[in-house]
Amino acid sequence: MAEEPEDPHDVDVYAPARHAGSRFVRLDTAQGIARITLNRPPANVLSVEVMEEINNILESLEYQRDVKLVVVTAVGKYFSAGFEIAEHLGDRAYLMLEEFHQVVGNLGKLDKPVLAAVAGPALGAGNILAVACDMVLAGASARFGHPEIKGGVFNTVATALLPQLIGRKKAYELILGGNTLTAAEAERLGLVTRVVPDDKLEAETAALIQRFQEGSAVVLQLARRAIAGGVDLLFPDALRHAEDVYLNQLMATEDFEEGLQAIVAKRKPVWKDK
Repeated sequence: MAEEPEDPHDVDVYAPARHAGSRFVRLDTAQGIARITLNRPPANVLSVEVMEEINNILESLEYQRDVKLVVVTAVGKYFSAGFEIAEHLGDRAYLMLEEFHQVVGNLGKLDKPVLAAVAGPALGAGNILAVACDMVLAGASARFGHPEIKGGVFNTVATALLPQLIGRKKAYELILGGNTLTAAEAERLGLVTRVVPDDKLEAETAALIQRFQEGSAVVLQLARRAIAGGVDLLFPDALRHAEDVYLNQLMATEDFEEGLQAIVAKRKPVWKDK
C-alpha cells in the first residue's frame, strides 16, 4: 500500500456549499457521449447538494436513449476527497447516506456503460464513486482508498461493495487500515480497469470514447444490461438472464439486423440506435 496523499484538510474543501443556484456538477452531451464533471475544485468534496445534482443528472440520462457511454471526470487536484465533514453530524448524516446510496444505486441501474476517468486521489466516497462505475481508467499518480477510519467513521457502501469487488481479506485491510492504494495496486486488486501515464490519460480516455461512439447505443445498453443483471446471480441464472435479453430484447432491435447485414456485406454498419 502506498503512503497517503496530501491531507485534503490542508485546503479549503470543507467550506459550506455555495449558495443555491450554484452548480457543482456539469453535464455535457455530444455525439452519444455524456460527460459528468465534478466541478467543485480543488477536492470535489461530496456534500448533500453535490450528490443531489449527481442523482438528478443520472436520472435524466435514463431517458436519453442515444447515449452510448457516460464518462465521469473531475476538475481540480482531486477526483474527489469524499464526503464533506459537516455532513457526518446530526441529521445531515442520514441525508448524506441516503443521497450517496442513491448515487450508487443510480449508477448500478443506469442502462448505459459508465467510465470513470480518474486523475488525482479518489478517497472515501470518492473512491466508491469511481469504482462503482463499470470501468475505471486511472492516471498513474491517482490514489484510491478509505482513510475515514482515522476520523472515527467508515463508508457504508464500501463495507458492502468492496468485499464483492476485491474479496473480504483485502476489503478488511483497506477499510480498517485506512491506507491508500497506488493506481497500480488498485489495478492489481481489480478496482481499476487500466492505468496509464498521467500525460496520456486524456488521450486514452478519448480513444476509449471513440470505440464506444462507433457502436450502437441500443446494443451497448442491452449488452450492459445482460452483464449487470447477472452479476449477483448463480451462473445458470445469469445465463438465462443474458439469453432473455438477447432473444427478447436485442433481436427486436433494428440495429441487430443492421449489424449482421453489415458483416455479410463487408461494410460499416449504419446504426439507428434503436
